[in-house]
Order: sequence, then C-alpha cells, then structure tokens
Amino acid sequence: MENFRNERCIAEAGDFLNGVDHEANEKLSKEIADLRSEKCRVKIGEKTDPAYNNHDDIKDTYNYLKRGDAELKDVRKDIIHINLAAVALASVLEKIPFVRENKWGNIVDAYLEIFRDKFLYGKDQTDSKPWHNQRGSALTFLTISEAYRLRVSRKKGEILSEGKYPTMSGPLDESVFDEKINGLPLTEVMIQDKINNGVDKAIAIEEVEKRLSDVREFIQAPVTEKFSNVIRHCADSLGIRERVETVNGLSIDHLKKVAEKENRSIDDMLVMSFGCGTGLATLKMLKKLKDETGEAPTVILLDQDPLSLAAAQSLAKKWNLEDKIEVHCERLFSKLGKPLSLEGVLGNRKLDIAEDSGLREYLPDGVYKQLTRESLKFLRTGGLMITGNMNVNRPQKEFLHGLMGWVPKVRMRSIKEGFKLLQKSGIPKESIEATVTASGVYTVFAIET
Repeated sequence: MENFRNERCIAEAGDFLNGVDHEANEKLSKEIADLRSEKCRVKIGEKTDPAYNNHDDIKDTYNYLKRGDAELKDVRKDIIHINLAAVALASVLEKIPFVRENKWGNIVDAYLEIFRDKFLYGKDQTDSKPWHNQRGSALTFLTISEAYRLRVSRKKGEILSEGKYPTMSGPLDESVFDEKINGLPLTEVMIQDKINNGVDKAIAIEEVEKRLSDVREFIQAPVTEKFSNVIRHCADSLGIRERVETVNGLSIDHLKKVAEKENRSIDDMLVMSFGCGTGLATLKMLKKLKDETGEAPTVILLDQDPLSLAAAQSLAKKWNLEDKIEVHCERLFSKLGKPLSLEGVLGNRKLDIAEDSGLREYLPDGVYKQLTRESLKFLRTGGLMITGNMNVNRPQKEFLHGLMGWVPKVRMRSIKEGFKLLQKSGIPKESIEATVTASGVYTVFAIET
C-alpha cells in the first residue's frame, strides 16, 4: 500500500517545467514522494504562469541554454588545463562563507564572461548585456517579473510586440536617482555604504559612478526577441515568478483570515520583508490586497542595498503605496554572519508576517537557523513565517552559475534539508507546509506559529 502511495505521488509530480528535464523530474518527484511518506506536508503549485501556454517555447529555450552551457563547459575545461592551481584555489574559496574577495575566482569569471557574451548575452545572441551587468542585483528581478509586460523590438527599432514598459528595466525609470535614503541623496548613501565596508573614498566614488552608469544603461535598454523568449520561458524566470505568486497568495490568504478570525483591520497589521531587494513582490501583494479589500498592512522593507531600496520607494510612489511602506537600510548580517537584531527595527511591535523568501539560499546552515529564531521572536501568536530555497533537484540547475553567471553563490538545498533546518530551529514538522513551484525550481515554506 505504501509503495502504491509513493508511485501515485511521483505520477502526480512528474511534470516539472513541462517535463523537459527528465532527470530533474525523476529526482524531484521521488523526493516529494519520500517526504509525503514521512508525513511532511508538501504540495505542488499550479501552472498559472503564461509561459505554460507555450510548451514549444519552454522546450526551445531549454535546449538553447543547454547548448550554450555545454559550450561554456568546454571553455572551463580549457581554463583548468591552463592554470589548474588557480582554479582549485577559487573552488576552495567559493566554499568559505562570507569571503568578500576571491581574486582567482574573479579572474576565472572574467575570462568566462567573454564567452558568456559570445554564447548568450552578446549582440549576436540576446543582445542583453545591460541586464547581465546587473547580475547579483535585485534589479534583474524587475525584468523577469514583468517579462510579459515588456515591449519587444528588433535592432532597427521595429516593434514586434507592444508592452507597458519600453525597456528591460520594466517599471523602473530614472526617477530612482532622485530618491533619498534616510533623508540623504542616493549617491551619497551608496558612497558612504562602501566606505563603511572598508573601501577607500576615491575608489568608492568611482565604483558608485560606474554602478549608476550601468543602471542608467539598463533603464534605457530595449528588449530583443531572443532575450524576451529567455526571460519568459527559462526555468529560472518561471521559478522566480512562481515564487512571487506563491508567497503573495499565502500572505493575502493569511491576512484575510486573521482579519476575519480576530476582527482586526488589515490596515493595522504589520508585515516584514527581510532582504526585500526592490520590494516589487511585496508591493504587488499590497496593491492586490488594497484593490480587493480597500485595506493594506504596513510593510517594513529591510535591505542593505541603498539602490534597491531607492527602487522600492520609487515604485511605491508610482502605485500610491508610499504611506504603507517603512524603509530600513541596514546591514543584514555581521562579518561573522550574525543576523541583524530586529529589536532596533521593530521595537515593541509584533509581526503578522515575516517573509524572506529570496534570501535563505545565500545563507550557510548556521546563519539560516539564527535568522529563523530571530524572526520567530517577533512574530505574533498565530503569525506566519514565509521562507524558501532553490531546489537542488531543480531543472537546468547548472545554468545559474554556468552560462548565466549569477553571483553570489546560491546554496541549492533539497526540500528535506529545508524541513530539517526549520525543525532544528525549533519549529515542529506539523507546523510546516512546503509548496514546490510547478517549474520545480523553488520550494516555499509556510510556518504558522
């Protein structure tokens, strides 16, 4: 009977990313079946993303990226033969948490960048270098999230499809440069942030000027047909949009439930997004909830990147939500990895929702558990914690740190590891519900206290 139940679960779960990555499908489906047999609550998200209406485009994009990845692997092998010692050192350094400078890793990556340009980002491919230059930044997610609202054009200016947003930055425009953080001009805050992290002032000024120049280019860059296909149909993009939809659905359902059960106004509720980036996902949740109910909670947007928070403020103003956000620019972790004490941000306030769904995959296990405990301290009784992680058995997982060249390093985990880490942080297994996105890329964990 148990074997039958496991087979039934596998059949139910065997179509991640429309089944184009057979190995990932088998591994992830078995993983889910095994967890269910251990009485873990695991469900699979629905295929609501528009990309699923175009199976051939998902398959073609998967194969296009697979070819590029294979070519890049050949280049990497050449690097190993050229300088085996340097690559070995880079590999070791990458495994050390919070190593800020990785000289050899940077040299290897700079060499690979030439070939990423040739195989994916260059003018003969997707012509999307301004987007790639934002790698490691939350700004990239603006493009992915709004992929179906971008105007697509050919090089000669011919419009292939109309869209709400004319460039790859989506809803972000140059008004972001006029934003202030804690009452100070954005540029000044960015420079001071670098100085506080040990960068010489002259170098800090130069780096900030370069960063802002790259962002301006990103804001002005058009979207080509090939690039549009990639950000609409690749596994990573699908997973990011599905994660947002899952988190927002859980948040809205919880806030409505609390309002009804406790006879509280949603306007009086408090949500925190730890490591919020541009806050786009949270702002979408606020807008949807306000449209549905006429109410919205106050949201604390907490991040250490001034530019991302400036983007969040700019977007909030566009959507008339600036009175519902509270922005805090704080270093999220000490140099030793200890999470920020939330008492300085929250005081005596308690949270209805603590969300950090895009952060845990960058954290070592020990820091992961510390953050869980710190967030739990400030949750109301009956509050909701929402977190997540990229799956180790996800489709096309080599692409992220291969052809895509994403930095910093993402720690892909099994779903079981997610359950174990939460349990080791003091959360009972029965309080945890996991949702695996329909693409198989992410698992979102919801914990009610």
